[in-house]
Amino acid sequence: MEKFTSILLAELSIDLQKIAVTSENKLQQAERSFKIADQAILRLKEFIATYTFKSPEEEIRFFKEIKPEFQKELFYNEEVLYIESNCPKGPNKARKVFIERTLNRIQAYFEKHSYIYNYCLSGDTSLDTFFFVRSPKPIPLTPVSYSDIDPEFSNPHSYKVAKLKAFEELRDYLSNKEQSNTTLESFQNKDNKQKLVFTGPPAALEEALLAMNEKGWFNFGDLPASRLFHAFESLLDIKLANPSRALIGMAIRKKGYTPHIDKMKDALIERIEQKHQ
Repeated sequence: MEKFTSILLAELSIDLQKIAVTSENKLQQAERSFKIADQAILRLKEFIATYTFKSPEEEIRFFKEIKPEFQKELFYNEEVLYIESNCPKGPNKARKVFIERTLNRIQAYFEKHSYIYNYCLSGDTSLDTFFFVRSPKPIPLTPVSYSDIDPEFSNPHSYKVAKLKAFEELRDYLSNKEQSNTTLESFQNKDNKQKLVFTGPPAALEEALLAMNEKGWFNFGDLPASRLFHAFESLLDIKLANPSRALIGMAIRKKGYTPHIDKMKDALIERIEQKHQ
């Protein structure tokens, strides 16, 4: 099981990175990512249908750790698809209200399922045999219906873990979106003549940021790439890939690892040569 699920998850990560690089906008990326995550889960379901867990520990690991990593991508991209389809494009106030309402909905889900969230966050394993097995035993004061789930592939607590993981990422996504609106609004107030917009492909910015971060040019080299990406997402109102996925995407390119940096270098050299002719 470990080998199959590891390979399948790695393939999903690569596919998501390819989609992030080739998509024209966030809406298209979310729709395509949702479909590819759904396909991966179907393959996972087919495998489990013919697989017998070797031990209770393996079954627990599947429902507690492995399946949520696949399912969270489905939930996350479903939510991003909804947000990008419905977030007002007009006045800043309307966008802020929409984002705040969505964040409140996420917070309500965390509060409702705080017992399972805190259980996993604490690293506790004492109730694993109750929570993360097929046909789990009922827990007092935490009613769960099993009537509409596949008993061989589904587990209600595994579902909640996946959704909580997705909502953690979605909360960061919305916070960055809200912050970018504020940053852009402030920038526009200072200079009403021109709005700062990144018009190049996101992959080009990812290459440049990763290269500069590897050289230690931000915070003297003491800055996680994820924080650097978030900062520029907020500044430029752009969605970048996860840094690790960006590296995977660069590694699988057939025509050089850094085509965008190479093109920038060529353009700059050409400009310098023209200046001094």
